[in-house]
Amino acid sequence: MAEPLSVADVRAAVESLEQLRAVLSEPRVTLVYLDEACFPDDAFADGFRKIHAAGKQAGLRLRRVERSTDGGLSSGDLLRKIWEAPEPYRPDTLLIRSMDEVEIVREFIENLSQREMPKPEIVYDYTVYGYNLEAVKMLLDLGAERLTAPIELNAHELRALRRSREVLRVPGTGKAPSYELVVYGHLPMMVSANCIRKTSAGCDHANRILKLRDRMQKDMPVRCYCKYCYNQIFNAEPMVLYDLGSRLPLLPKDSIRSDFSVEGSAEVHRILAGYLPEKLTRAHFTHGVD
Repeated sequence: MAEPLSVADVRAAVESLEQLRAVLSEPRVTLVYLDEACFPDDAFADGFRKIHAAGKQAGLRLRRVERSTDGGLSSGDLLRKIWEAPEPYRPDTLLIRSMDEVEIVREFIENLSQREMPKPEIVYDYTVYGYNLEAVKMLLDLGAERLTAPIELNAHELRALRRSREVLRVPGTGKAPSYELVVYGHLPMMVSANCIRKTSAGCDHANRILKLRDRMQKDMPVRCYCKYCYNQIFNAEPMVLYDLGSRLPLLPKDSIRSDFSVEGSAEVHRILAGYLPEKLTRAHFTHGVD
């Protein structure tokens, strides 16, 4: 069991009601992201209300892929619908995961400004790449207030990025940009519009978790995001960094985040308590990208 990191801002992303109930009972968790692709549109207001009632901040993690052929509301229309409700039913933070969503959110924030409504914190995920100082400057100009540390960088590269960003400022605030560092999660190997459930047994819209066995005989979890009809294939072993303590390149206002995807409630509690999984990976943190 690892000692809990001395970080004030501990965040968690969840993809199921079971995971949500688990993190709401964890006092160290300060902010909870609901995944746009995993919850019905009419469930977000009540989800944000429950998060706020538990004394935590609420976040909305936007879908991984947005296409014109997606059923239901676009991300922009969903945001406008959510903001029709009173503040307890809205998120405090938006987590953006693609450049398409950058423009969608920029237009939405501009609309909020015109209506003189408070805007949410804007966080960019590691899939909106900020590998170096120039890239970070661009993302800040595009509206980022907080970034997510790139998962492809090793510890040495992340420390160099930490030093370089201390000289930057978020436009309009005078503050240095803060980061979220993902310290737990099954990292995505691939996002696919070719659904393995539909190909193998027929579509049932069950939003289920399947498995693919690779050539090393490891079972890789596959999440079916049936709301928008895409799959995400995860690494068989979760990335774990929360036991590395002072080796993590964190600044005082940075956050740590656990991305839960296939875990049940018992595993969520164990991870947040600092227990290590039987099998894990350090991903690129120790070796970088070869």
